[in-house]
Amino acid sequence: MTNPTYQTSGSKLGVTPKLIAGGLAASFAAACAFGTKLGLDVHTPFLGGVGNLAEDVKLSLPFEPINALSIPTWAIHFSSVFEYLFAMDLIWKFADATSNEKWKGLTWGMLPLHASGIAACTYHFFYNPSSLQFLVELQAFFTLLGNVTCAIAAYRIAISNGWTLGELNPFPKSDISPVGIAVDEAAALPYNVVEAKDTEIELAVKLTALTLVASYAIKYGELALDLPLSQNGIAAGGIVFGIPAITGFLYYNRGKEEGGEGTSLPSFLSGKDGEKPMLSMADVKKYGVSGTVAYVITELMFWAVAFPVASTTLYQTTGHWPDVINDNADRAAVLGFIFAGANIARLLVPLRLGAALALAPWVDANIINREGASEKQP
Repeated sequence: MTNPTYQTSGSKLGVTPKLIAGGLAASFAAACAFGTKLGLDVHTPFLGGVGNLAEDVKLSLPFEPINALSIPTWAIHFSSVFEYLFAMDLIWKFADATSNEKWKGLTWGMLPLHASGIAACTYHFFYNPSSLQFLVELQAFFTLLGNVTCAIAAYRIAISNGWTLGELNPFPKSDISPVGIAVDEAAALPYNVVEAKDTEIELAVKLTALTLVASYAIKYGELALDLPLSQNGIAAGGIVFGIPAITGFLYYNRGKEEGGEGTSLPSFLSGKDGEKPMLSMADVKKYGVSGTVAYVITELMFWAVAFPVASTTLYQTTGHWPDVINDNADRAAVLGFIFAGANIARLLVPLRLGAALALAPWVDANIINREGASEKQP
């Protein structure tokens, strides 16, 4: 029995949300195109500084740097942070609604992205000094890491629902898949009804209140502190790593109280109860020569990308492109970047094996057995 109030298509609000979204997108595009002609400067407050304190009140406060964020800009940052925390909580609860503990792994996977948002807010808290530029790189790293961990979590959820790597093949041998039928039947099962503690309106009020309080507290509260102007890298790092660590600790305790998979960080490398890896080189070898060739192609793709990325990184760091032929320092730097990337890639072995498995059928049909397939054609 499914939910009788579920709508298979359309929205109860009609096209209104689409019109609003389209209008906002058009306004943003117009601002980008004609902003400089409207008298907007580099340090012009966003939305005219709506919500900022009056000038006479601001003059009574300590000095504020010219690149300090306006209240609307802080509100955008903090609303994103709080929305993400709300989403992590909802996904954790969704594990109970679906009786699938793998959803809690997605909450853990979102933690690095939460850290990425904290890194951005921390950089602005210190008024964006060039000496703390590492916070920008740290934000980019956490974003990359979070995208990977969320992809891993999504993979684990898909596997738990009956999805297989074979479904990545864009040219299935049969239009009717018994696995697909089983997955469709499982998807039609009703969810467990879990009563929400807060209504949508209450959540919106909480989000608005948290955003406004945090925006005003940081913008004007930090003026009473010496820390924001100190450019203290240790303090900045403590904020970036400390807040996500507290969030992770709270979810760890929450999982410990509830029991189940949420008690510990989920592993992508192991199967049920840690018996054996989900993917290994043995799975690739099952495809014979096609599997081996597919794995070689995926490895070559990594190295084909590694050198341009390493060269671009060196350029962004030093301001010049590497001369790997004549300059030993540049050669060592590029090789160092590639070595570091290779070590990170070692952590992504399951993804690389999965890519090889997905590519194996295509390799078999288009490279290994291409001539045979051509001879069979009339």
